[in-house]
Amino acid sequence: MIKLILSAPVPAMAAAFEHSFQNTENVEIIPGPFETIPEFDCMVSAANSFGLMDGGVDAAITAYFGPQLQERVQQNIIREYLGEQPVGSAFVIETGNSQHPWLVHAPTMRVPLIIDGTDAVYNATRAALLAIFQHNKSAGEGRKIKSVVFPAMGAGCGQVSPDSVARQMKLAWDGFINCASEINWQYASARHDAVFSTTAYCPSKALCPNARTEYIGFGDYRTYCKKSGNTCISPRHQVDNISIGTHSHAVSLAPNSHANHLNPEYLSGVKNDV
Repeated sequence: MIKLILSAPVPAMAAAFEHSFQNTENVEIIPGPFETIPEFDCMVSAANSFGLMDGGVDAAITAYFGPQLQERVQQNIIREYLGEQPVGSAFVIETGNSQHPWLVHAPTMRVPLIIDGTDAVYNATRAALLAIFQHNKSAGEGRKIKSVVFPAMGAGCGQVSPDSVARQMKLAWDGFINCASEINWQYASARHDAVFSTTAYCPSKALCPNARTEYIGFGDYRTYCKKSGNTCISPRHQVDNISIGTHSHAVSLAPNSHANHLNPEYLSGVKNDV
């Protein structure tokens, strides 16, 4: 089992990690930048699909390991992904640093943009862990990754709240250490609902009188709560005339859709979390 180290220089992020990962084995939370961590095998870069590591934590990674690392990351993206690495994929690459020999490149976004309300943090975190899993399957004992440092994925440029970052990363970690023994529609439904619940917004205007929708660019919209003025990432949002813990994620069914196999509560489009 690998050791998970969570780097959180921002106090609110460290507190969110402490809450979500409390009593979790093989997890250490460091309330500081990754450069202050003396021992780790691997660092995760949550950059973008093009390996442009020149902002936020990624700029610090480039400064720490040298510009050669960014160049090799980009060359690998060109070679293996034809110039654009999809969000939800990840690869392991050598850093050139004997003390911290590995980097995982796991983009949370195509280009810098707000990703709050999406499951990009979960997807990128899971992809990074799977890349380490695949690496360790074929690596000799001396080249296995035994400890990995994750930054707060999506918390900087992506503007994902500390609570949602922590819950998405914890869900990815749980799925990594407690893998499925069988796959069926019940499992798929439960997994999808669990991921959704880490990113949930207020329901649509049809269900919530306090919801308002705004266009934020890149063909994407976000639903905001008029009462708080913020996006609602908690299943227990604050609304009037709506049961606490209710949110909407409607499913459209074709006559022969595989989704017909999902449970009726899920297919209703409204799920109560209380």
